[in-house]
Amino acid sequence: MGNRPSRQRASRRLSLIVGVALLATACVPSTGREPQDAGGPRAATSGSAEPRGTLRIAWPIEPENLHAKVAGAQSGSADFSWVFNSFLTYFDMQGVTHPLLAREIPSQERGDWRINADGTMVTTYRLRENARWHDGAPLTARDFVLGYQVAVDPEMPIRDRLPEALMAGVEATDEHTVVITWLEPYFRANTLSYLQLDPLPSHLFAEKYRTNKANFVFGEEWTAGYIGNGPFRVERWTPGSGLVARANLNWVLGPPRIETLDIRFIPDPRTELANLLAEEVDLINSPAVRGAEAAVARDQLVPAGRGYVRSWQKTIRYLEFQFRDVPNWQRAVTDVRVRHALRQAVDHATLVEALTHGFGSVADAFIVPPDPFFSQVEGAIVKYPYDPARAATLLADAGWTRPRPGAQVASPGGQVLDVEIWSTADGGSEQEALILTDYWKAVGINATINLIPVARQRENELRVSFPAVNGTARTGNLDNFVWTSVNIPTQEARWQGTNRGSFQDTDIDALHKRALATFAPAEQASAVAALHRRMSELLGISPLYYQANVLLARSRLKGPLGEPADSSGMAWNVFEWEVAD
Repeated sequence: MGNRPSRQRASRRLSLIVGVALLATACVPSTGREPQDAGGPRAATSGSAEPRGTLRIAWPIEPENLHAKVAGAQSGSADFSWVFNSFLTYFDMQGVTHPLLAREIPSQERGDWRINADGTMVTTYRLRENARWHDGAPLTARDFVLGYQVAVDPEMPIRDRLPEALMAGVEATDEHTVVITWLEPYFRANTLSYLQLDPLPSHLFAEKYRTNKANFVFGEEWTAGYIGNGPFRVERWTPGSGLVARANLNWVLGPPRIETLDIRFIPDPRTELANLLAEEVDLINSPAVRGAEAAVARDQLVPAGRGYVRSWQKTIRYLEFQFRDVPNWQRAVTDVRVRHALRQAVDHATLVEALTHGFGSVADAFIVPPDPFFSQVEGAIVKYPYDPARAATLLADAGWTRPRPGAQVASPGGQVLDVEIWSTADGGSEQEALILTDYWKAVGINATINLIPVARQRENELRVSFPAVNGTARTGNLDNFVWTSVNIPTQEARWQGTNRGSFQDTDIDALHKRALATFAPAEQASAVAALHRRMSELLGISPLYYQANVLLARSRLKGPLGEPADSSGMAWNVFEWEVAD
């Protein structure tokens, strides 16, 4: 049995105009001839025909490893995870859960999800007996025990310790039975999926974890020699160029329909688009690809019947603030009045128009429009409309005033208010930073930009050391609300925490815990609304806008549907995709 050690909860400017309109739903119908499908019942079993054809994909990152739970996982890594890994369950586009490695979904009616009077729980997952790792070894319950032990180990650089931090232990009662004891209620306890109790092959990693923790996450076994359990296996990895994956003929649901994936690492979205238009690749998608590229594909591929566009809305661009003492720390951002002023100094509607080409919308909280609790949250939160005069008043209240008209605001001692925004040098983030700093300069702030080059975007310590403000994006759902104390990055965890600015508030911790632990819809709606109201009052982060997610594909590819609202990655049904030559 795995027991947790303690109860502590562990760039540029684009000039293309986009005409693709988004509906405020989890997925909109595609443009072009690709048929719409929810990926529902037919996704429960893979095709029995022999895999055929090669699919050429351009993805923007070269992953540091292929197991997203451990160190190195970054934006865009979810699609790699679905290609090479499988999870207990998965969600389709309608939000319906399907068993994957599990034989069935645990339920209270069958007795394999038990909720105790004291709030603790027990869920039992029974594994499919034909599940195998890529080297042919059987997948067993012990692999989930090891995955749990690594996920809660404070010495391990884990990306996100939820939901494992809510578990008291994981036990393998036999080869195919995983029993999870929960410290407290968790509303997704019977639908664990991507990044939730991901298994690790114990026959390969158990001894290394026991004897060599310092180097556990390093080595070819995480990359070119990766042994996963997903529908595809690594055949060849060329650093800096791409990788080739072959169909896993022994996959748990049967062989996928495509024989070969030729995945190319192309970080620049315009280069990705050029390759798609030249028919050098068949598929490109977000996070690198955005609305501007979608407009070109719509105008050049779709009318000729050469391809299709899909778009959906579930990613939120936002600003995070630095609350930790770091080099050159601009501690003024820890004053809530300054954070409020930074938000009210910006015309977010104009920002959205400029960056999303007319089809995005302003975000006021970390929740997306398709969420069932969106309306309750919208009615509960504090909003900060564009008001430069109010921003100036807030700055003055915080001790930052203009010594003369047109001058920069300064403290009584003459120190100007420096606010440096960090952003990545790709995907339009530079334009976003330029617009924001222009607004801040207009109210007297000495606003500057630091762009993180692609070559340094994986340096965890660097990414959590921004002195004031950082612009970034995340999928907007409750499980991805990371601004709790358990997610604060630490040196011991190699700066892996997802709460990069080290924001913490005891009320936020308690409200998030309550929201995760509530099952009744009305009670959960109240808890979620209270969580977001508190966050809007503190402005621990400043939401900017809903960012369009898109996939652009040639007509020879059938099957991609988009990204489910309740999960991450649009390759969740990659085993169903087909190519026609």
